[in-house]
Amino acid sequence: MKPLGTLHPVRGRCACGAVSFTCAVESQTCNCSCDLCRRNAGSAFQSWVNGDRHSLAFSGSLTSWQSSDHAVRQFCASCGSPLFLLERDEPDVVEVCAGALDGPDGIVSARYAFTAKRPRWGDDAVD
Repeated sequence: MKPLGTLHPVRGRCACGAVSFTCAVESQTCNCSCDLCRRNAGSAFQSWVNGDRHSLAFSGSLTSWQSSDHAVRQFCASCGSPLFLLERDEPDVVEVCAGALDGPDGIVSARYAFTAKRPRWGDDAVD
């Protein structure tokens, strides 16, 4: 488990607005094309940004899904928007779905995971 880098505050929300949150996050995403992330995002990859789990504050109702033996995904209980990923081996980190962040936020694409799983039709999704 590597320590988090420099953090800055962000705001975000689900699609219907029932859940809103603030969190201190790193400025780089991980765009993951593993089977679960692709299916969860309905796209070639899902973009996550690592945050400090202890700084996460939210209002609204979440629902959780144990997506593997080591991870739980959290969604808005009203609209189902994916919001957070909690991994057992990283108790101080929350992975925040970058698509849920509000407005220009200084987040940049940094790395890709499971690129061999990215479908060919998703190649044009990468700048």
